[in-house]
Amino acid sequence: MLLMRLFFPDWRVNSDGSIPCPSKERGGCSDTVLMLTRIYKSNWVDKLLNNAKDLTRDYKPPNYDGSQGCLSCFSCETAADSKGCTCEVRRAAFRDNSNDNFLYSPKATDLREDDIEHFQRHWVRGEPVIVRGVLEKTSGLSWEPMVMWRGLRETRIKKFKEESKTVKAIDCFDWCEVEINIHQFFKGYIEGRMHRNGWPEMLKLKDWPSSSLLEERLPRHCAEVIMALPFYDYTDPKYGLLNLATKLPDSCLKPDLGPKSYIAYGFHDELGRGDSVTKLHCDLSDAVNVLTHTTNVKPAAWQRDTIKKMQKKYRDEDLRELHGGANEASIGVSAKNINGFGKQTEDMDLGPMQYKDIETKLSERHGFGMEGHDSHMPGITCIDVDDNDDGEKAKKESCINDDCREKTKEESCNSEISHSSDGTEEKTHVSDGAQNHFPGNKEINSQMSKESLFLCDCLKCGSTLKSDHSGAFWDIFRREDVPKLNEYLQNHWREFRHIENVPLNNVIHPIHDQTIFLNERHKKQLKEEFNIEPWTFEQYLGEAVFIPAGCPHQVRNRQSCIKMALDFVSPDNVDECLRLTEDFRLLPRTHRAKEDKLEVKKMVLYAVSAATKEAASLKTKLNSSSEDRDRA
Repeated sequence: MLLMRLFFPDWRVNSDGSIPCPSKERGGCSDTVLMLTRIYKSNWVDKLLNNAKDLTRDYKPPNYDGSQGCLSCFSCETAADSKGCTCEVRRAAFRDNSNDNFLYSPKATDLREDDIEHFQRHWVRGEPVIVRGVLEKTSGLSWEPMVMWRGLRETRIKKFKEESKTVKAIDCFDWCEVEINIHQFFKGYIEGRMHRNGWPEMLKLKDWPSSSLLEERLPRHCAEVIMALPFYDYTDPKYGLLNLATKLPDSCLKPDLGPKSYIAYGFHDELGRGDSVTKLHCDLSDAVNVLTHTTNVKPAAWQRDTIKKMQKKYRDEDLRELHGGANEASIGVSAKNINGFGKQTEDMDLGPMQYKDIETKLSERHGFGMEGHDSHMPGITCIDVDDNDDGEKAKKESCINDDCREKTKEESCNSEISHSSDGTEEKTHVSDGAQNHFPGNKEINSQMSKESLFLCDCLKCGSTLKSDHSGAFWDIFRREDVPKLNEYLQNHWREFRHIENVPLNNVIHPIHDQTIFLNERHKKQLKEEFNIEPWTFEQYLGEAVFIPAGCPHQVRNRQSCIKMALDFVSPDNVDECLRLTEDFRLLPRTHRAKEDKLEVKKMVLYAVSAATKEAASLKTKLNSSSEDRDRA
C-alpha cells in the first residue's frame, strides 16, 4: 500500500467540488480541471420522445397475428417434403404442435420489392430466413481461394504485402492458434491436410482479412456481396433504411459490423473431435451469412478406415471420462500423449518424417478466442526447441495465459517442454530414439508429400461445386427455448471439450463462452430431456442465411468454405439487442463477449432523431401540396 501511494499520489476532489486532472503518474497533466460536457442539450432525449409520440399518435400498426404461422407459406408446407418441390419453404424441425417447423426460403432471383413484407412476417417472429441463389445476381466474380490470394499479393500497399505472407489460423482439434503461410493454407483448403496419424486437420482462418481492411484489400468482392444481398433496406451497411447502424453520424465511433470473411476447411461427416465448427454462441445483432465458395475434399479409403478406428477410441475415452475418469484427462497428460493423439498411431504403418516448419501456437484457457491447433499437452507453457537434425533452431516465444508453445510441424524433436501445473513449473524431456518425434505424429507413408502433409494423390477437389453436398450444417435455436437450453448446458457442460482438447473445467455462461458444440448425440439428449430442438438445415453454395439477434446458433463445415457475413440492427429485433447488451454487462470484465461493442441505445436515439426529422419534413411537404391544390 505504501508503494502504491508513492508511485500513484492521491487524487482528490478540490474544495470547491471540481475534479482536477490526475497527476502525470496516473496519466494526466495535473494542471487543469476536468469538465463534463454533453453532445446535445440536456432536454434532447425528452424532446425527442415527445416528437416521436406526436408523430405516431394517429398511427395504427397493422394487426398481424403470427400465432398461426405465415399464411403465405401455409400452402407450401404440405408439399415441401415432396420430391422436386420448388416451394419457398424448407423443413428445419419436427416439433409437435408447432407452426414454425418450416423456414421461409425464397429464391433471390424471384424476389419482388413487396416480398420484404413477407420477410418481415417471419423476421418479427425471430425466425431465420434462407435465401437461395444469391450469387446468381452477381457479375460472376471469382471466389476461388487462389484468386483471392493472388489479389492480396498484387496489392500496392507494402504493409499488406508483408501481412499477406502468413496468417493466424485455428486448429479445431484443440482450439489453439497457429501461424501458417497463406499459400500453404489455401493449398490445404483445396487439397486437404491431415495430422501425422491420419486424422483430418481442420483449420480456420482467424480474422483474415480483418473487416476494417477487407474493402481495401478485396474491394470488388466486398462490393459484390453487399450488392447481391436481398432485403437491402436491412443489410446495406451504409444506406439501409431499416438498418439502425446507418443512423450513427460520422462523428460517432461506429461498431464493426462487417462485411467479414470466414475461411475454413471442412469434412463431410461429423468426426466427433476436431470438427470444423463455429461453436454455440449468440450474436449481439442480426446477421446474414453468405456461402460464396466450397471445395469438396474426399479422403482416401485407408484414411477413412483410420478415422473410423480412431473415432471408436475417442468414443470409448469419452464414456470412461463420463463415468468417473474425467479427472485424469483434465488434470494433465503425460509426455507420451502430447498432441492429444496419445499412442493411436503406434499401430499404423507410416514412413519416417521430419518436422520442418515452426508454427507458434497461442490459446487462452478460458475460451476467449473465437476459433483453435495440433492438440498438445494441457497446461504447457512453452516448448523450447533446441538444435534439431537439420541444424535449425526455434526461438522460445513469450506465452499468453500459460497456454502458448512453439510448435514444430515437420521437425524431429530433441527438446525440453516447460510444463506448468498449479503454479509450479517442471521440465519434461522428450527423449531420442524410439520416441524421437511427438507421439501421435510419428511417421507418414513415403508416397505422401513430406514437405507439407497435403493429401495430394488421394483426394478429389472441386472449387465451384454444383452443391452435390451442402457446404455447412446449421443449428439455430429459438429465443423462447434459451432458458431450457441453458439449463441443459448447465447440467452437461463437463461433457464438452475445448482448449487443449480436454474437458471443460468451468463455464461462466454456457452460450456466451462459445466453448460448446452440440453434436448429434447431444441434440438427441436435449430433445429427450427438455423437448426442444433447433432449426437444423444445410447451407448450399450461394445461399444467404439470416440469423435474428438473440437466437443461439452453431455451424459445422461439411466442405472447405468461404463465407461472407454482415451484421445489422433491425427495428424488429432491437429489443432483443438491448436485452443481450444487458446480459453481456453481467459477464466478467475479461470475458471474450465483452469485446463486442454495439452501443445499440445510441443507435436507437439517432434513429429516432433521423426518423422524426424525415417524418416532419414529409408532413410539411404534404401539407404544402394539399394547400396548393386547395388554392387551385
